[in-house]
Amino acid sequence: MASNLHKRFLSFLTITPFCLILSTVLVINNQLADGITSGKYFWFYCLMGLMSISIAISCFLCRKRIRFTIDDGMISLFCLSGLLVTAMNSGFLTTKWILLLLIWVLYIYLRICLIQKKSLLPLLMFFLILTGLIEAVWGLLQLYGLSPVYHPIFVTTGSFFNTGPYSGYLAVLFPIALYNCINYKKQTSDQKSVSYDLQLSTLTYYISIITCLAIILVLPASMSRTSWIAATAGSLFVGFDYLSKRFSLRQLFSKHMKKVLFAVIACFIISGTALNGIYYLKKDSADGRTLIWKITIKAIQQHPMGVGLNHFSGIYGEEQERYFAAGQASEKEEFVAGCPEYGFNEYLQLCLEWGVLPFLLFLLIIARSFFKGYKRRKIATLSSLTALLIFAGASYPFSVLPFLILTSFLFADIHSDDEDNRAKKGMSTIIPVIGCLMLTSLCLYNRYPVFNAYKNWKIGKRIYNTEHFEEAAQDYESLYPYLNDQFLFLFEYGRSLSLSKQPEMSNEILKEAARIICDPMLFNMIGKNYQAMKEYELAEESMRKSILIVPNRVYPYYLLMKMYVEMGEMDKARENAEIVLTKEPKVQSTAVKEMREEARKLLDSYKSVE
Repeated sequence: MASNLHKRFLSFLTITPFCLILSTVLVINNQLADGITSGKYFWFYCLMGLMSISIAISCFLCRKRIRFTIDDGMISLFCLSGLLVTAMNSGFLTTKWILLLLIWVLYIYLRICLIQKKSLLPLLMFFLILTGLIEAVWGLLQLYGLSPVYHPIFVTTGSFFNTGPYSGYLAVLFPIALYNCINYKKQTSDQKSVSYDLQLSTLTYYISIITCLAIILVLPASMSRTSWIAATAGSLFVGFDYLSKRFSLRQLFSKHMKKVLFAVIACFIISGTALNGIYYLKKDSADGRTLIWKITIKAIQQHPMGVGLNHFSGIYGEEQERYFAAGQASEKEEFVAGCPEYGFNEYLQLCLEWGVLPFLLFLLIIARSFFKGYKRRKIATLSSLTALLIFAGASYPFSVLPFLILTSFLFADIHSDDEDNRAKKGMSTIIPVIGCLMLTSLCLYNRYPVFNAYKNWKIGKRIYNTEHFEEAAQDYESLYPYLNDQFLFLFEYGRSLSLSKQPEMSNEILKEAARIICDPMLFNMIGKNYQAMKEYELAEESMRKSILIVPNRVYPYYLLMKMYVEMGEMDKARENAEIVLTKEPKVQSTAVKEMREEARKLLDSYKSVE
């Protein structure tokens, strides 16, 4: 009896923090600024502290040994390379640096947990599928107006800030749920003698059915083409494995060669037609992403050693500016150009931020994971990983915390099935756990004042939104040491300084923000600040920079028109007024109409003088 209680306590102690970690995706904290994202961050930080204590106690009581493999070394080397490159470019203990460090620690904890208590994996899988069900139901409630949406232009976002990562999360979990639906009989046939495992498998089966149905209902509404393709690819992986077990593919090909060939050709035609339709569904968006990839490749050639986490967008903007300045772009490229925060291709973004060598190491890790995972029959995990990797080809999942947690879990599951991991000559788990505990403590110590800063930023945003900019600038000044790697904070701080007649200080903050993101509005504001200081050449340079980064914007031409009027250079003012009237913006708005009206009045007054 005492032995059973000891085992149950140990299992509860181990599993609870991991389940709570998986629930990070559901967390929103409205008491913090940017609570949809920051709420998840701080929930994750706290639970990593709790998990460190839990794993330490568990390892002390269990005292099993573990042999870390070559794959663990490769994954650790990959994470360390990212930490090093980022530290060299941004410094230690930034938000992205700490997240990467803790995700690496999470992987180590998962490896230890899944070796010591392999029986806990089905429960973790069940809880993971349950988060997908909650997200799918959340999206359906938003779709029918029964729950608030967290982005003004989308109909479903779940607990995410927009529909992209939301639909991607559902797409990645769909194959796992599908696998449990179609393999239920096989799983339960092996568990008849174990009532708990049978009950858990049965519960997982019914939850998986409901999850699949809910995802099928909500995913089309997201209008995310990448998530549709990812979910389909992951499902095909599951389906192919299921059919290969029921039928001999070699015999099927030999007996029904013509039918199989006809089916394959039909699938290719249907797939090609579907992909063509998906492309034309949002043609400008697809063309815009193609341009992003093209510019990112050029930036990689300029920075093969990496630029560090959180610097993709700033470096991208510099490269796009050079591209348009060289006159190499087509009219279509100028029209679809934007100022992306992400690369919409994690492989290219990783190559730019981390460098070419870590990128190649990442590809090797993926290849080895698929080889080992298929050999060990980790079909559910591999199907989910397939969907994730395909989604990463045209989106930004590795820039969103829940996906990083999910990725860590998938890799840990794949690499935690070696018999020699439980070898008597392996390393004592106490050694890595103590190291991870120290690293986690350092991170939590660093993040606590940042947590308070986010709470105070929430208060400061209310002042900022009521346009009391001088007071907002004073509040933001004390928060700057803790939030200086957050673009939105730097933008609000810089704008507050500008509108409270502190243009020089404003430009210092805005230039720092421009290192993080390539938004041309930053350079418009910098130009206006220089104009306020009567430094017209620098103002013109900043506004021209804004034009080169995103040529389809009307506003910088309008600002130049106003500045030339102030300078008395009416010919240049007229030239820019004509551009304001004739340039076709990417998005029509009331502001564009008002700028054109003012430009028209300027030209009319110029004609009357002539």
